[in-house]
Amino acid sequence: MSITSLTPPEKTIAQPRHSGQAGLHRLDGRAGRHPADPEPGSEKMRGLRLVAVWVGLTAASWAVLGGAGYGLYAVVGSLLP
Repeated sequence: MSITSLTPPEKTIAQPRHSGQAGLHRLDGRAGRHPADPEPGSEKMRGLRLVAVWVGLTAASWAVLGGAGYGLYAVVGSLLP
């Protein structure tokens, strides 16, 4: 019995060099920086502005959750006699 492969032998998939999860410590080749690092010229958000963004996102998520809950409550209330 033989196993057929969809990829030709010269195009085999490379195996990770290290054990564990593949791709966690992979560098993108630009001076040893991780791809998720910000660009050198970009500025990080700090202080009151960061707090305001987090509070806004939290309030928005609670508003969506409350709206969905009320919508479910209204639908169930209209279906029950």
